[in-house]
Amino acid sequence: MIEAGSNVAPPSMSGGEDLLAALRNDGAHRLDPARFHFIEVLAQRAAEASDSVRPILDEKLHTALADYSDRFTQAQQAASAELTRLCTAHPGLARELRRLFVAGDYRGLQRLGLQAAHKKAEAPLAALNRHIRGSTQDTNANSPGADRAATLEMKSVVRFREVWLKMAAETQLDKAMERGPDNAGPLNSHMLVLRSLALMRKVSPDYLRRFLSQMESLLWLERANEKPPAVELKPVRKARPREEKEPEPKPRKPAASRGTRGG
Repeated sequence: MIEAGSNVAPPSMSGGEDLLAALRNDGAHRLDPARFHFIEVLAQRAAEASDSVRPILDEKLHTALADYSDRFTQAQQAASAELTRLCTAHPGLARELRRLFVAGDYRGLQRLGLQAAHKKAEAPLAALNRHIRGSTQDTNANSPGADRAATLEMKSVVRFREVWLKMAAETQLDKAMERGPDNAGPLNSHMLVLRSLALMRKVSPDYLRRFLSQMESLLWLERANEKPPAVELKPVRKARPREEKEPEPKPRKPAASRGTRGG
């Protein structure tokens, strides 16, 4: 292995190729495929470079190989410890785990360990579901006039439902295509959605059916959660208070003249 801080001269092109081939045989290219490809391209350019540029590229190649080799060694040590732990926890997967370790597929080793742990954690729940399902079927079969075969759905019914759902999805998509906008531009959102659905139908009709079913469910939930629009009530007009009329003044009696009083 090359040490990153060593004073060893950079490897020649043949030495670099030999080290790259050794790393690839050990499965090091799976650790970081993008970085490993960069080192391979760098080695190829160093071989094709002129005499004035080659020393610079060789130095970069030496540094990149040393760093990648150190990373691979650390990952290999961690994977070895993980392999021991997983083989102890899952003896039935020991052969597959060792195969992945020898191939240098350390990510695959970790992924297989996570899947095994997930299945092991789900085992009690799966057993409970099977027990409940079996108890329900036994209860229905023991009821008077019940047929055990009738408790299970017929295969013809399942096929009929699948064909019907597929035809419904095709019809919905055809209607949507007919209602598409005319003379739409290339970036029109409506047309982009229709083209995506048409391509989905061409590539995977089953996926299109499930996608449309899910969209219908989400649309139904959205409408169910919408609040009904508030009804605008007209404001009640308050009655104006009646104005009290002022009493009309009584007419005064004409006063008697003084001459009339003297007579």
